[in-house]
Amino acid sequence: MTALIRRGDWTAAIRSLADRQAVAAIGDVHGQDDLFAALLDALLPDLQAAQDASLIQLGDLVDRGPGSVAALRRAKAGVPGVTCVTLMGNHEDRMLSAILTEDLHEKAMWLEFGGGETLAEVGVADDRPDWRQAFAGALGRDAIDWLTQLPQLHRIGNLAFVHAGLDPAVPLSQQSPRTLMWTRRPWLESRGPYDDGVAVIHGHTPQPNVDLSHPHRINLDTGAFHSGVLSALLIVGDRMRVVQAIRP
Repeated sequence: MTALIRRGDWTAAIRSLADRQAVAAIGDVHGQDDLFAALLDALLPDLQAAQDASLIQLGDLVDRGPGSVAALRRAKAGVPGVTCVTLMGNHEDRMLSAILTEDLHEKAMWLEFGGGETLAEVGVADDRPDWRQAFAGALGRDAIDWLTQLPQLHRIGNLAFVHAGLDPAVPLSQQSPRTLMWTRRPWLESRGPYDDGVAVIHGHTPQPNVDLSHPHRINLDTGAFHSGVLSALLIVGDRMRVVQAIRP
């Protein structure tokens, strides 16, 4: 089934980039690889037309959906001619904790978070004694190494990209990994401004629509695994728009 592409109107960018610079950020994919692929295709013309282009995936590629491993591989492959960065989401964090330790609690927590769908995608049953080895083998050592090295924060000019959010009282350089991957409150109640005047582009907390009214942050998580809507923010120079892939 072909995804529909919805492009919002251009508006003034939350923070301007240089001329001929473009940045796109994509929210939580959660195994919706068909939407991920369609959204990448929709963003490519603007990115490849820029002299300096970056694509940021905000984390939570995996779990809850049938194309988690496919989405992970797509993100890892990147896009030719574009600087691609994938952030560590709390679901990647939980998955790594489950597969890299012998802690049964970590496994149970990951399965509760939707890890069963990720295992099922590669045909690994969660009750087999060697599930960790089987899943790691299906992913491949290079993919696991790539995952373990994902950053929790990426900055471009006056834009800061994180999975979940910030502690508004703490400088950017001192944010803890757990805050960047997991926080919700007091972050979601904060009006800013934030350290060094940045605008924060994040995901993690699902919402029905992308709200562009906050002067210092934008949440791109539109709950793709249940809404069928995967959202991106495209900033080109001094203007921005929301671009979405929608499952009919």
